[in-house]
Amino acid sequence: MLKVQIKEEYADILDPLQESVDEALHRYALEKVQTRILELEQRAQDWEERYGCSYDLFAYRTATDEEYVKQLDASAATQQWEGDLISWEFDTEALREWRRHLQKLLTK
Repeated sequence: MLKVQIKEEYADILDPLQESVDEALHRYALEKVQTRILELEQRAQDWEERYGCSYDLFAYRTATDEEYVKQLDASAATQQWEGDLISWEFDTEALREWRRHLQKLLTK
């Protein structure tokens, strides 16, 4: 457990202090997690609009469909698909992790 110093003027107002601190930190953590989830969801939407499909389908198609890969390579807009796939995978995993954080916070 970490220790935090709180100004007396706040401590007097927030009595019982531990409950108030816990509640404030919980609310702040929820806000931060929700903000991060929204950012990652927006990035996922941007990827989906760019490639016209979900991450799972894109990863599958690039791994199994040579014609699809040729189409991606032929277009200037999608020639960087391999780097995009790595970034999209990272964003997808991060989104899953942040959703787990949110679920944990909501069950407390």
